[in-house]
Amino acid sequence: MYSTASETVRYLRESRGFVSGEEIAGKLGITRAAVWKHIGSLRERGFGITSVTNRGYRLDSVPDLPSEEVLHSLLGTTLIGSVIEYHPVIPSTNTRAMSLGHQGYPEGTVVTADSQTAGKARDGGIWASPPGKNLYLSVLLKPGVAADMLFKLHGIALGALRESVGAYCPDLPLEILDTGLYCRGNKIGGVLCEACGEIGRIHHAVAGIGLNVTHHPESAPASSITELSGTTPSRAELTVTLLEALERHYLKWMRSVENG
Repeated sequence: MYSTASETVRYLRESRGFVSGEEIAGKLGITRAAVWKHIGSLRERGFGITSVTNRGYRLDSVPDLPSEEVLHSLLGTTLIGSVIEYHPVIPSTNTRAMSLGHQGYPEGTVVTADSQTAGKARDGGIWASPPGKNLYLSVLLKPGVAADMLFKLHGIALGALRESVGAYCPDLPLEILDTGLYCRGNKIGGVLCEACGEIGRIHHAVAGIGLNVTHHPESAPASSITELSGTTPSRAELTVTLLEALERHYLKWMRSVENG
């Protein structure tokens, strides 16, 4: 369920102009004082919102940050992103998402972060996760399949990652390998899937995704989208494109599983 602040941003964005505080209050079922409070809080978090007496509020810009309010104002999904938990800094989005799975959070819950202090990579490695540079997110899923089918989820997540990068950098020669997403021999992104359950059935799984947007670790071979293409996509918009692609491919897979 979207927070009231997220709904405020979404309503302002969809309105494409000035909206009165009274109209927002009526739409969201809150008081005008609560609207004013949410507007102030959103401004403190980097949202550009203009207010004019007798005209109301207008959304001018959103911060390039994969936060709940930003993502919920842009997302067009029905499952993935129904709940979004954003952290300025966290040890690991995968660890947090697995914990939320144990707590019974719904399928499609997303954990995003601006930085990680102990980001997970394959084979017990550490994924370099500096702030303000890249994408770090984990998605909680409940496919209900056998544990040996986890590789399918890994492939779906890698495919969604490639599709989302390709949408912003169509000229990059992207290649999917088992170890991640590559371009010209350099790794730019990776997927780490973890699961909890028995051999015959996964209770819940987490697809953790990391993507080097403007920064890459010192260890070679690795690179970033900016280095390879000369452009820097919005992290927020890139995250939305990724989550929407992941939902399409995941739901298609679930329909094929159900149909045998």
